[in-house]
Amino acid sequence: MIFLPRWLDDELHGRGWVLAAVMLSALLFSGWLVWVRWSQPTDAVRPARVETALPQPVPLALPAAAEAVVAPASASPVVLPACPHQHVDITGADGLLQRGCLSATRTRQSGSVRSYVAQAEGVSNWHLTVDAAGGQVISVRLRQAAIGTSPERLYVCDDTACQGASLAAPDANGARALSLDDTRLQALPPGQRWRRPLPGAKRSAPAAGTAAGEARPVVSLKATLSAQPDRNDAALACAGRGVTIVNRRGAVIDFCALGGAGFEVPDDGPMRFVFRDLEGRALVVAVGSDGTIDAVTLGALSCRGTRCGGVSMSVGGDVSNPAVERDFSFSGTTLYEAGTGRPASTLNGALTMPSQE
Repeated sequence: MIFLPRWLDDELHGRGWVLAAVMLSALLFSGWLVWVRWSQPTDAVRPARVETALPQPVPLALPAAAEAVVAPASASPVVLPACPHQHVDITGADGLLQRGCLSATRTRQSGSVRSYVAQAEGVSNWHLTVDAAGGQVISVRLRQAAIGTSPERLYVCDDTACQGASLAAPDANGARALSLDDTRLQALPPGQRWRRPLPGAKRSAPAAGTAAGEARPVVSLKATLSAQPDRNDAALACAGRGVTIVNRRGAVIDFCALGGAGFEVPDDGPMRFVFRDLEGRALVVAVGSDGTIDAVTLGALSCRGTRCGGVSMSVGGDVSNPAVERDFSFSGTTLYEAGTGRPASTLNGALTMPSQE
């Protein structure tokens, strides 16, 4: 028999049974939860709440033309050094590109051959020489100085083999540009000496012991050199009298008779007084038996008779004697193109034919 306190007994008789039922239900539920927790395996997957983002639009594919092409690191362009004056870009037989820094161009004269020389500058060891005669390139030489145990190397081209090599006409200030556009030079065989070809002469046969078809290392050159006007070079400037030639483009050419002067007496026709400059150009003045100017010729340009205005001759002796000294003066004398007859150049200045006696 269970004895309850009086107050509890009174409650049980009222709402106490309801409270007891609630407490018993809570106790049974708690026991069920404990049983469920301990009865599941330890590796059971527990449910988790996953936050889902709103669906994003799929990006459109770019057309092929708009796709960025990323070049591999090995295809990065070669960084060539900047040179203070001039440079030559040299591509070897292996395709490697290098740049040689060059000094300002110096000009040398040997007979009718004019050499444009650019020396190595800075850490470069390349020397470039371009030979020209009559305004045409006749040879190109590229020399690599010896470094350590590496011997000196010389690459050359002669005559028609110098493809892409050109000498421009003087500009308005008398300066000239020398261009090498993929000009190919061959290495000179060891022990063989190079000799400058004569202007207009055919190239000599290969040296003994060198087969004509023997493969030799080849380099390709790209360069644009600038040659200063003759008047800026004491060795080329007109020491005495000279003629200034201005063409239609406004270019100024200094003609100095430093290459020689002489006369020709043909069997039939006027006397011809010939002046040659260091580049091989010839200025010819034809004089009739009465001392009048019959014609003036400079290369493919000329004037004849009354069209040779502004030219005069003064003689210090018998005018019929071609060997005596005489002066020719030009003042706005116009020369014309052959065939078209269009004005091409204007001559101003004076030349002296020394005594030939």
